[in-house]
Amino acid sequence: MVPAFQYRAYGLEGEKWYNYKNKGCGLWKMLKDELKKIITDSGFDEYRELSSDDIIFSEAVFKECARNTCGNYGKNHACPPGSGTMEENKARFLKYDNALMINKVVSMRGGRERVKESFGKMASSLENLRKATENMPVMVAGPGGCNVCPECAAKDNKPCRFPDRIRYSIEGSGIDIMAMSIRQKMTYNDGKGGLGYFFIVMY
Repeated sequence: MVPAFQYRAYGLEGEKWYNYKNKGCGLWKMLKDELKKIITDSGFDEYRELSSDDIIFSEAVFKECARNTCGNYGKNHACPPGSGTMEENKARFLKYDNALMINKVVSMRGGRERVKESFGKMASSLENLRKATENMPVMVAGPGGCNVCPECAAKDNKPCRFPDRIRYSIEGSGIDIMAMSIRQKMTYNDGKGGLGYFFIVMY
């Protein structure tokens, strides 16, 4: 389902470019292995290898965005309604065959400073992931809206400044991340004050 594209094959003499067309080629395994290494090196706590068929889409989750509990509805191009219809959001993910669902557990106990430190570690892990994958044929989605720009152009009813760099929202795309975490036996709530923050790497 993924169209042919160019991908830099790291570790090969001369940084030669190869066509990535199907998962039967050695490059597909190279990409998957490199992504797994990046995830581990970035300090995430868990990951699961998935097929795009394992992603759970929910109309209820998508429609919940219209309640605007996070304040991003209509004010961020990565969120509804600017991100498109439910079907358009679904198609954006399903054009890829595979995914890595990753998690960073954030502590919500131990005082303000500990919580701040825990969120800082999560943000650092995510930044490392995004930097390491920015030239790879992948899409990284996470919670909340896109934060590439300090202020999203959507607030002024203007087009996205960097449409090729937009960071799409998991929930804003109608993905039921709670149901997925349960099905994949990943930590959503560890019962000790830790909550899972999930990200999906499509490839």
